[in-house]
Amino acid sequence: MISLAAVLVLTACVSQYEAQLSQQQEWEQLGAYHGAQGYREWDQDRLSKQGAMTETEYEKYRAGYMKGRFEYCSGKKQVSTVVNPGYPDECNNGQGSYGLIDRGY
Repeated sequence: MISLAAVLVLTACVSQYEAQLSQQQEWEQLGAYHGAQGYREWDQDRLSKQGAMTETEYEKYRAGYMKGRFEYCSGKKQVSTVVNPGYPDECNNGQGSYGLIDRGY
């Protein structure tokens, strides 16, 4: 009963789609989704709460995030891409803490 409550608390802060990707351990897809939506990147602690326990899983998420972020910042518009007005300056050069050069890409 307690473990069920813990799972519900942890998944209450994520969308059904994010929970589904986490349960299926699709970390790269989850990262791509976050980046393409203009969301901030999850840190390792947040991912571990969703079940990503290894450095490799975290790196898969980061790789997906960078791909999605590139799509978001390049202005590519598709039906599945929603421009999130909550982070309008994240794509400007020198803005934010997730630059491609800073991350080694």
